Amino acid sequence: MALEFAFFTPRREGQPAVHSKEFNSRGMILEMNLSAIVKKRALEAGFDLVGIAPASAWCDLEFSRRWVEAGYGGEMSYLANPKREDPRRILPSVQSIICVGLIYNARLPYSTEIKEATGRGQPANRAPQTPESIRPGTLKDSDCESKSPKPEPCGWISRYAWGKDYHRIMRTRLEQLRKDLEALHQDTETRVYVDTGPVVERAFARYSGIGWMGKNTCLINERRGSWFFLGVILTNLILTPDLPAPDRCGSCTRCLEACPTGALMKPYVMDASRCIAYFTIELKGSIPEEFRPAIGSNVFGCDICQDVCPWNSPLKSAQDAAISPRQEARRSAVTTDQPEFQPLEIEISACKSINDETDVREPGESPGFDNPHLEPTRVSLFNPPLRALSSMSEEDFRKTFAHSPVKRAKYRGWLRNLCVVMGNSGDRRFMPWLERMAHHPEAVVREHAQWALERLAKQKIARSAASGNRMVGNLNVREDGS
Repeated sequence: MALEFAFFTPRREGQPAVHSKEFNSRGMILEMNLSAIVKKRALEAGFDLVGIAPASAWCDLEFSRRWVEAGYGGEMSYLANPKREDPRRILPSVQSIICVGLIYNARLPYSTEIKEATGRGQPANRAPQTPESIRPGTLKDSDCESKSPKPEPCGWISRYAWGKDYHRIMRTRLEQLRKDLEALHQDTETRVYVDTGPVVERAFARYSGIGWMGKNTCLINERRGSWFFLGVILTNLILTPDLPAPDRCGSCTRCLEACPTGALMKPYVMDASRCIAYFTIELKGSIPEEFRPAIGSNVFGCDICQDVCPWNSPLKSAQDAAISPRQEARRSAVTTDQPEFQPLEIEISACKSINDETDVREPGESPGFDNPHLEPTRVSLFNPPLRALSSMSEEDFRKTFAHSPVKRAKYRGWLRNLCVVMGNSGDRRFMPWLERMAHHPEAVVREHAQWALERLAKQKIARSAASGNRMVGNLNVREDGS
């Protein structure tokens, strides 16, 4: 085991250059500069990526300011904090910014893969339900396209929110790294941030070389993909900065083409006020009606622009003409088995299938343990059934997501989002629950429930008309004798 100490030599007035000597098990002295020590300590703290950026990412910070001024941030007023324009407004003595990344990509299918495999949002690795495994529903045959029971519609929760709150996980590891830095010199000054302070993390992370800014505005690492959290430490230590990673998006525009709401206005520019993640997480009021159908099955967040990115898939595709053979050999999305980032299994205290006589309990109602037909069930946050999510009372929601990113939507936002997804499902078995939500105390919930009811009614009329047209066509064929 190596022992370490540091010594300092003047580099410029008031700013020490730091070097280190490590003694290995054989007593040999290995000299290292501080930048190498910092990176080593970051990896030992459990991070997957680390790089060092200068405090002068002026070009990206100016772009961020103009982006906010253009109104692309929607109602996220905190993005206009002037401290975001200059890290010296946070730490006047800042000289370097340490950027780290932590992979959260669990070994489970992408939302786009599930949609392609099932067409109904049912998990690709979940066995399809058979008539024997589903109790008879309460709908009339005329309400269904066929007499076979429908599969239960599911909702998508963004991959980053499957596990525990990443802010705490990242912060704990960053605090350990901060202690290591401060142990090197008593005058070390630091500030730690994980997506919560007035710091444009992605700007500095790009300059640190741990990834380039993709056309979907996510940071992409050529060997690990884009599924990683970012954290930064501002410090007064003078560290050797890394070089920015080269842009490897090439001519690919798959993310722009896949965005359901057109939030990616052009390469590298997202209008967050049109983004599904913004609608379902950050927006506290009403979701603009013209965007509701495009939300699809996304209950919390959206992963589509990352799901379709070639750098997030190790598989060769004939559509990847924009990726060179050399890049193809390197690209892949690294996964993690860390338990903190695996989908939580939440306990739903009393939940029936939507094929049962009663769909879900009233909002705020007793869990109903006195009903012998209702038993607690555990549901994974990976593509969970909507009927399970809709059965949660406000108390259930708060307890379940107390240490989860999902709590940011708040309960009224959760119900609002469920109303939209149910309206998009085309499944009239949700109508009793939506009718109850149409009388909810929160106006935003009532509005979206009414919209969903109207959408389901219109979809039924459209299906009936289409069915009638098919019947008329069949009659015409028989009359013609052909």
